[in-house]
Amino acid sequence: MTTIIHSREELERLLVTMNGEGWSIRKLAHHFSISRNMVRRVLRKHASARNQGHDIVRKQTKQATPRHSKLDPFVGRIKELLKDFPKITGQRVYEEITAAGYNGGISILQDRLRMLRPTPKKTPVIRFETAPGLQGQMDWSPYTINFLRCGKITVNCFSYILGFSRRQYIDFTMRRDFFTLIRRHQDSFSHFNGTPRQCLYDNEKTVVLRWEAGKPVFNPSFAAFVTHYECKPIACMPKRAQTKGKIERPFQYVEHNLLGGRKFQDLDDLKASARWWLQNRSDTHIHDTTGRPPLELFMEEELEALTPLPHCPYDAGEVALRVCSIEGYLEFETNRYPVPYEYVTDILTLKATEHEVFVYSPELALIVRHERLQAGAAITLDAKGIHGPRAVRYGLEPVREQFLALGDEAESFLAGLMAQQSKNGGFHVRAILRQKETYHSDDIHRAITHACRYQAYDHRAVERILKIKAKPRTLESYRNERAADNLRKALPPIKQRSLQEYSSLLGDNRHETSTSNGQLGTDSKQPENPQAQHNSSDP
Repeated sequence: MTTIIHSREELERLLVTMNGEGWSIRKLAHHFSISRNMVRRVLRKHASARNQGHDIVRKQTKQATPRHSKLDPFVGRIKELLKDFPKITGQRVYEEITAAGYNGGISILQDRLRMLRPTPKKTPVIRFETAPGLQGQMDWSPYTINFLRCGKITVNCFSYILGFSRRQYIDFTMRRDFFTLIRRHQDSFSHFNGTPRQCLYDNEKTVVLRWEAGKPVFNPSFAAFVTHYECKPIACMPKRAQTKGKIERPFQYVEHNLLGGRKFQDLDDLKASARWWLQNRSDTHIHDTTGRPPLELFMEEELEALTPLPHCPYDAGEVALRVCSIEGYLEFETNRYPVPYEYVTDILTLKATEHEVFVYSPELALIVRHERLQAGAAITLDAKGIHGPRAVRYGLEPVREQFLALGDEAESFLAGLMAQQSKNGGFHVRAILRQKETYHSDDIHRAITHACRYQAYDHRAVERILKIKAKPRTLESYRNERAADNLRKALPPIKQRSLQEYSSLLGDNRHETSTSNGQLGTDSKQPENPQAQHNSSDP
């Protein structure tokens, strides 16, 4: 009866044992249904191991001579393709050699390509540890989440981690611009109650503008922000994201532990869940590398090593200039915010924080504040209590003072306008004031003066004059001009000295120099004929 064998090792063990009990080679071959030569090889191998020793690490058996393949005549062509196109795909190589006469399959071609073009080995990344409070790492990661209320939306996960304790801060945002970046930094610094001395960043434009001569050129606005918190930014080399391994790996933990197996109503619900998760999961779990909870290691060794927060946080507001429309609104992110009507057509300063919008007068006095609306919502806020009665908002009277403030000729133009078009005076005045969004007030006044000269009391005439004689300006240029004007007012006045003061200081030196050179003194430089001097100055 044939014995059932489950492995080669078990067969060799039974052959040796039964041969020692007296079984012959013939009987063993018949019992296990194998050849006698196989029995002899097993017994010789066992005897050799007993007499000469053996190595537990088996040596590789000598490979047999490879058989002839259909690819052999095309190996030269394959090598040429790999030399000219190192990243060529197997499908393209197959198409090329098929056109040259190859009639085999693509599988053996792919095996041959692995031999001719082996995958380069990756350089191992050595993990390095940092001292407490020395380094932080920051990064973004997008996630598409199917919210129960509003469907699928892609949100950005901001993550900041301390390199020593591995304590992490995360938050979810819709935007990934500069102001969102620095506001999330402020939240993370408040969460840690301090800042590390340096932080690693990718090469996103909000942080690094470009690389020059192997060195990063940081965004000046971001550099000013991190300098306020005494944190040195360090940019990773391009295509070396693994340098920030401590921040990359925790995204998997966020995805699997926070986002996995949970449903969220909306973004606010997700942000609230993230705050709960940081406190009850991220801070308290046993970290694989440190073997301790991040919060415990943070409180014991890293908190005291962080740089204390400044007494005054960095102002992370967005500042922009806006021209108040004729209707008394400022537009920001497609939303319209009401402004008191006496500021129509004025260039106002708008400051937007994360939750509020502040509007300042040209003299930088606070006019009004509003709750910030969601970007892109195209909402017009109710102006009740800001614009006043509806009847006052239309006609000439509400904008008369703004028009007369353009210059002296504005009153003459207004008188001529009302004489010719008394019923539509307000319409023309408003149209002219609307040009302040594009042209300087001085240019508009010169255009009005030109129109008065030809008695062209019409807003279309003023607009044509502006297009021909004036150059459009941007609000940025206006802000630069205003900053330059303020600088000139702040600098002390410069008084030009009289040339006689310099002559009195240099007179003796000139006299000594001329005498030492054997030349005439200063008196000898006067022309002999005074009349000749008078004639030389005639035109």
